[in-house]
Amino acid sequence: MGNWEVDTDDQKNRLYLTLEGRLSIDEVEKAADAVIEASGTLDPGFDQVNDMSTFEPADPEALDHVERGKRGIVENGIAATCRVVSESTTGQMQFDRAGEDEEEYAVAKAESFEQAEKLLDKRREQMG
Repeated sequence: MGNWEVDTDDQKNRLYLTLEGRLSIDEVEKAADAVIEASGTLDPGFDQVNDMSTFEPADPEALDHVERGKRGIVENGIAATCRVVSESTTGQMQFDRAGEDEEEYAVAKAESFEQAEKLLDKRREQMG
């Protein structure tokens, strides 16, 4: 059984998504809905930290919801995302492949939440 969490930081204009363990199709659907809804509350140009360091591969049918979530954040104006990844690459590769055509934004990978925050902060400073 897995767990997910969505949060935002209005001051940083940042979306946070945590995916833990193996999520059911229903959980992935709810997480995608929450991501789309939360990203709609942020200003265009927002960025995202996606902590998937303990995420395990989901049911292939769930990938439609991952793709829908990626499409939703594009429609809401995402500029960049940084994925916190684990040593287990199977779940990460599955997530990367789902809706990769939707990713019209910068994608980086980090080994920790703190590193992801720093990468996005640095990107924002460089963008002015």
